Amino acid sequence: MLGFYNLSLQGTSHVSSNIPCQDSSHIMILDNGWAVAIIADGLGAAKHSDVGSYLAVNTIGSHISENVAKIAGKKGSKLAGWNVSVLTSLMKDAFTRAMDDIRAKAEMENNAIFDYDTTLSALIYNGSQVVFGHVGDGGIITLSRTGDFKMLTRAQKGSEFNMVSPLRYTDKWVFGSSDNDVCAVSLLTDGIYDVICPWILADTKQPVYVNYIRPFMDRNLLKAKTDDEFEKVRREVKDFLNSPYNAKITDDKTIAVLINLDVMPAVKSKDYYKEPDWDGLQNERKKKLYDTQTL
Repeated sequence: MLGFYNLSLQGTSHVSSNIPCQDSSHIMILDNGWAVAIIADGLGAAKHSDVGSYLAVNTIGSHISENVAKIAGKKGSKLAGWNVSVLTSLMKDAFTRAMDDIRAKAEMENNAIFDYDTTLSALIYNGSQVVFGHVGDGGIITLSRTGDFKMLTRAQKGSEFNMVSPLRYTDKWVFGSSDNDVCAVSLLTDGIYDVICPWILADTKQPVYVNYIRPFMDRNLLKAKTDDEFEKVRREVKDFLNSPYNAKITDDKTIAVLINLDVMPAVKSKDYYKEPDWDGLQNERKKKLYDTQTL
């Protein structure tokens, strides 16, 4: 059985500028027990990016739900019909259809296609493995049965940190699959993803800020089993993301989480959950940047 929640929140910078939330997200449980999760982040400079992100998310969901029964049937084991190669092809087709739908919308409204620019991350999950598609500066994080948090995707920010690859950059599309031991998975747009996978941790042994992401998806901390309990979790996460603790996240915030309720991930040693040495990492970074011996 899978538990899940998702939410997309308007960023404080958008509230102050009277700009609608440009993020979209959706989770669906298919008839055979698989789950589909999709997130999209409309680019701030694109006039109709909120429409683009909404179209992308809904098109991906519709395409997969309409076609997955042909692969796996409507009922039965979650493993029946699970074929990574076939599902990857289905995901590629879904991305293509999303791009086609956005192009058609732009033409119908006589707008430029870049007015609808959006990032996009989507996955299919059977309770142990993930098949995904990804483009842009958001990302996907997995939690294994052994308690390890891993980056399944990499943020695409281009040669300049503020450059983002939108869906129409088809050469940037990335597709793949996870290991076969995933007991929880999270999709995040860049507002939250940049906190969980900050640049300062990128070159360390653990590029994921475990103590931040863990309460969102680790059943050892997140005590929820029923739909009502997961709705309560969604409200608590919403309050946390809107709290002063996250005041520096001014962008729209989206998170979508899927959890296998039949598996309890292992708890690692205390060292694994030790807070990063932020000051030490900052000083090390400064030394690399400003070492007078290299000037």
